[in-house]
Amino acid sequence: RTPAVQPRNPCAHIREHNPPKHSNLYKKLFTTHIMRCLALFATASADLTSNINVANTTGSDGAEAQHVAVAAGSDAVINVDLSNATAVTAVQDELLESAMDGWGWQNMRPSFDQLYKEVPVDTVLKQIGTAVPPEVLTVLEHKAGGPDKLTEKELNHARTVINGMMEGQITQLDITVVQCKELRERSKLNLNVVAADLSRLGSKLAKEKKRILNAQAGIEEAQQQIANSQGMLLSHQKMCARTVGNLQSQLKLIKLDLDAANLVVKLTACSKKSFLQSGQNGTAPELKACSDSREAVISAGGVDVKLQSPSATLAFDEAFEASTGPVLEAFVAVGTSGDDNAVGDKVRGYVRAKKAGSCQDKNVEGVAIQGCAAFATSTSAGKVNSPQDCGAKCAANALCKSFEFVTPSTAGFPGECNLKYATCDETKNAACFQTSGLYLRYATYSSDGTPPLAVGGAKLPKLSPSRTLPPAAQQAFKCTVVKPDCGLMHDNMSIFYGEVKDKYDAKYAELAAEKQRCQTTASSINQEIALWNALLQERNTELGDATAEQSEATQTQTNKLREQRALNKDFKAVDTKCKTLVGEFMMNLCGLRKVRGELAKFSQGSMKPEKIFDCVVTDWRPQECSASCVGGKQLLTRAVSQLPTLGIKCPPLQMVKKCNEFPCPIDCQMASWSKWGRCTKECGGGLQARVRNIKRRPNHGGKACPAQTETQQCNVASCDADCKLSKWSSWKACNRACGGGTQRRVKGVVTPARGTGRCPKPLNGLRYKRQACNKNACPPDPVCSAKMDIVFVVDSSGSWTEKGYKVVKEFLSGLVGRYQFGKQNVKMAVVEFSKEAFVVQTMTFDQKEMLAAVAGKLQFRRGLTDMAKGLLAAEQVLLDGRKDAQSEVIVITDGKPSFKFATSNAATKLRRSGARLVFMPIRTYGASPFLANWATHPGKENVFRVRAGLGELKSKMKDWQTKMVVSTCPTVTSAILEKASAAAAR
Repeated sequence: RTPAVQPRNPCAHIREHNPPKHSNLYKKLFTTHIMRCLALFATASADLTSNINVANTTGSDGAEAQHVAVAAGSDAVINVDLSNATAVTAVQDELLESAMDGWGWQNMRPSFDQLYKEVPVDTVLKQIGTAVPPEVLTVLEHKAGGPDKLTEKELNHARTVINGMMEGQITQLDITVVQCKELRERSKLNLNVVAADLSRLGSKLAKEKKRILNAQAGIEEAQQQIANSQGMLLSHQKMCARTVGNLQSQLKLIKLDLDAANLVVKLTACSKKSFLQSGQNGTAPELKACSDSREAVISAGGVDVKLQSPSATLAFDEAFEASTGPVLEAFVAVGTSGDDNAVGDKVRGYVRAKKAGSCQDKNVEGVAIQGCAAFATSTSAGKVNSPQDCGAKCAANALCKSFEFVTPSTAGFPGECNLKYATCDETKNAACFQTSGLYLRYATYSSDGTPPLAVGGAKLPKLSPSRTLPPAAQQAFKCTVVKPDCGLMHDNMSIFYGEVKDKYDAKYAELAAEKQRCQTTASSINQEIALWNALLQERNTELGDATAEQSEATQTQTNKLREQRALNKDFKAVDTKCKTLVGEFMMNLCGLRKVRGELAKFSQGSMKPEKIFDCVVTDWRPQECSASCVGGKQLLTRAVSQLPTLGIKCPPLQMVKKCNEFPCPIDCQMASWSKWGRCTKECGGGLQARVRNIKRRPNHGGKACPAQTETQQCNVASCDADCKLSKWSSWKACNRACGGGTQRRVKGVVTPARGTGRCPKPLNGLRYKRQACNKNACPPDPVCSAKMDIVFVVDSSGSWTEKGYKVVKEFLSGLVGRYQFGKQNVKMAVVEFSKEAFVVQTMTFDQKEMLAAVAGKLQFRRGLTDMAKGLLAAEQVLLDGRKDAQSEVIVITDGKPSFKFATSNAATKLRRSGARLVFMPIRTYGASPFLANWATHPGKENVFRVRAGLGELKSKMKDWQTKMVVSTCPTVTSAILEKASAAAAR
């Protein structure tokens, strides 16, 4: 790096002026030039480093001295004693600050010279006296003794010495300022790094505090939601326990009735083992039935069967009245619903009073008796063992109109019997006769149902009009003994059993649905609790992470603040010492310059002041630093702007300065995001979060870490949303081959409705459309030729007669003959049902096999009409059907299944499987409107009623066969039409 104007080599200068050992002047010059040479060598080489160390040392006298050591590489060290240096003034401090910050400290000379302009030479000599060689002082002393004694040679020699001293001071000044700048820059950069770290840490602490507050709020919310949900769950469980308990109690009661009804069916079965068939002790079998509006007891052959619910009692009464034979005996039994032996000994003429009304009786003076006062007159008949005994006492007393039996408080002891003599009709005032607590009250009647007449000479009020059957008797525990017809009784009792079974199934389904609802709701609440527990765990984890991060950041902040204080302290100490040192150099230069100027005044011409010009250089120009961090090198260059004349020579024009001596910034590095957490809501817009960890923390002013958590909206769909429907399906096959049928198309549900959202019903016009089809007239001899899988489900229960069932078989055989069997046509099966279901013929393409099964395997099995089992069996048979064939189930029945509830469920299940369900009720038991609800929609097009029953079916069998073929088959052929068409073609 060659300077623009190469100064004289100071090392060569030293060699040229090898001084004698005894010369103090030359020793001083030798020392000065060594300093300059080393400085130039150090600053001119990019491979050598320079440094300045400011330290406090203690001398031998115990006084502390400040020293600045300027080192060039490792070759030499120059120590400058600052122990006697004076503090800089405010003006000097401003100039020195400018020197430290800028690059033109050589140009401060005029400003410092101005400070020494008025300072006397003696004062200057006192300040720098130790730095001025004795030879120069001698010259100056000569000056004091008289200028005429000075020679030009002496003056030039002194000038040369002073120039050398000034050059040494300039060299030291360059080195010192550059190295002070390095120290200041390093300190400032480190302070900036620490400041950036503190700023980042402050932001991080604020973020962590916000995270902690959010986590705490989330924890509080989750805990509150968990508590609320747990409270809801507890309330729900209690409510379900009550509801399920009530339903189980009801089901238990119905189960008792069901078991009783099953036993009744067994008692009335037409078999050799049944009571009605065998009789007892060689006598004709009798059946006794006792019932009131709430319960019934059926007795036969020493077996008592008790019904304990009003609905079962009502169903039994209807079935019993429809099937009773000659009434052998009728009476009213004394008893209560609470007694286990409600039907006991026959006590004729007594019923329990229940009907409400008002008493219109009068006393012997003719004054009306209000309310129960009319029944106040009574007499104790003493202790009796039962209500029957009390009734017997009342019957023995002609004036007794009613009696009251007081149940004993201790079992096994007799109760009190009170006889009452009022003539009022108890049906006019129920409160007077209602049984309550321990009091069992009864009214008396004659055998024909009229009130008893007064006997004896007692004066009695006018009696109420007589009546054939008192209202109270309508609610009485009545008993009837009959000799029933086995078949009719069993069939009606089967219907009765079916009604009880329906109630049991309905209640069981209600119980199952309630349990399912309770379980679903509990599961939903538990899921919500689990969700909130998961969120609570996430919030606790987030709180722990945020707290740990906050603690770490706080500790790091404390360390950084301590580091910042230490750096500021060091910076101030170094800055003060650097300014003192540089100021000392500048003042020495000014003093030496002033001394040289004073000497020049004594020159006779060779070194007049106006002839002395020092070398002037430009400001330093710094180049780019070789490294952005960790420490680089920066080349400083300057040029000569004025060549020297008799003044100081030019200093080095190049120097190497350290730069960017601070650690490289370390940016934050994050790990990958975790999966999104649970949503806080199932619908209506919730939040879900994800997190990521810090792999590398930032330092030395690096980029701060971005957010560790991120949230997004989830489940934004409304909690109340309508369902979403599919596109229209293609039009289904026509339900009739001719004569005008209908075909349909539907829309399914793609997304169910939520909350209070709505969804059209399956038969709503938005989801269901129909159109007319096959309007052509029907041929006289239609044969079904469509590709269909058909299952006939035939009722073989006891409601048919043997003769009637033969008509059904004959009809079915003819109907089977109207179908064209084959792989591209019809595949058929037959199922029959009574108490059980039987697959008579599995799916077959063979028409002969089918006809043989109808003729030989189809049996009249009697028993219950369990249509549900028949439909379920048909569904299983259709599993052997074809995917591309239309499935159809045709039920032939008398129209009254035993178990409506189970049959309704089976019909729904069958329809949902995709099969068309058709009913052909041969009317025996009414209109059976429920079949239209069970059949495929529209019900009126899939229920074909033979309204006149078996007689109509037999007389119009071919018509009904034709109707069923064209009404259940989408495609038919006709031999007559085919022949006519062939003839027309010929």
